[in-house]
Amino acid sequence: MIGIIAEYNPFHDGHVCQISEIKKFSSAEIVAVISGSFTQRGTPAILDKWTRARLAVLGGVDLVLELPFVYAVRSAQDFARGAVNLLSKVGIDTLAFGAEISNLEKLKLAASTFNDKDFGEKLKLEMSTGKPYAAAVSKILSTVAQIEVVQPNTILAIEYLRALPKNITPLLIPRGKVISSATSIRQEIYKNPVQWQKISVPPNVLEILKSAELPHEDFLFRPLIAKILTSNFADLKKIYGMSEGIEFKLIESARRAKNFSELAGGVVNRRFPISRVKRLLLHFLLNITAEKISEVGDYARVLAFNERGQKILKKIRTAGNLPIVTKVAQHLNSKEILSGKIFEPYKKSLATDLLATDLRETLFDFPQHFGEDFFHGIEIISKNM
Repeated sequence: MIGIIAEYNPFHDGHVCQISEIKKFSSAEIVAVISGSFTQRGTPAILDKWTRARLAVLGGVDLVLELPFVYAVRSAQDFARGAVNLLSKVGIDTLAFGAEISNLEKLKLAASTFNDKDFGEKLKLEMSTGKPYAAAVSKILSTVAQIEVVQPNTILAIEYLRALPKNITPLLIPRGKVISSATSIRQEIYKNPVQWQKISVPPNVLEILKSAELPHEDFLFRPLIAKILTSNFADLKKIYGMSEGIEFKLIESARRAKNFSELAGGVVNRRFPISRVKRLLLHFLLNITAEKISEVGDYARVLAFNERGQKILKKIRTAGNLPIVTKVAQHLNSKEILSGKIFEPYKKSLATDLLATDLRETLFDFPQHFGEDFFHGIEIISKNM
């Protein structure tokens, strides 16, 4: 069984190529773990998680699971660890991933560098020159492995290798250089007018994107301002990722910002790049404290599958390595969420995912349907579709 860690934000031609290459390598089933309502960069997913999961299955994946918010909206290291751990419990024997670098051995060397005895000292030395953590790490890895560690997919590839247990084989799929990235596709989609001919996605994805209403993170501004200005320092410091006195800068920024971009931008510094700030703001809105992060548990939330994926799901159930969530109402109800009396670790994580889904629903000109996690079924893709 082959695993993929992705966001499919949106599913594009590069993903089609990756899946095609995987199928050349093996006829094994493919399980994808994807971000849910928000991405690793702290932005709302351009399409809802069920639509993205359905498009992934139509594109060749057999089973799609949701990566819980508590891992999906974290640093590259935590994102990778959470996703690899979930796929490991599902039972994959191979992890396929892309990178701008085609040399797996160099990527492995870069990953192993973190275990070097003198890595900590090298990191301190680089950061003493004013470099933020990510830049300092990239400089060390680039020197040791003789590769450029700046592209996000290469950084994630290294983190996957760090997190990968010995019983799972890495399968590197080099990224093509002629296909548009998900970032450039999203940037084009948010333009007015959109030049659809520049968007490299499969025809069925293009049709959905053309008619989709898009979420706008600007709508986070007012609830954030209200919450920031009615919070005290003790409350702020409890939020996961709120460190190095950044809470003071956040309050300062809230007092003068006129929109979301100014609010987030006013907090950015060398140690807090924009993606980290956006993740922090989401953690604040959803009241994700460091204590909550330490209490959550793993589970497999099923978003979509085909016939092969359904068979995989039966195997996962039989193995019994983690709870399987196909219907949220069988695991959580609104009374539990409102009371805050949730004791099982995996349910705490699931409750956060539900809140994140509802938060994304507020980011439209007209808010969408709340409580969608309770009503939206699994996307089941038959051979006839």
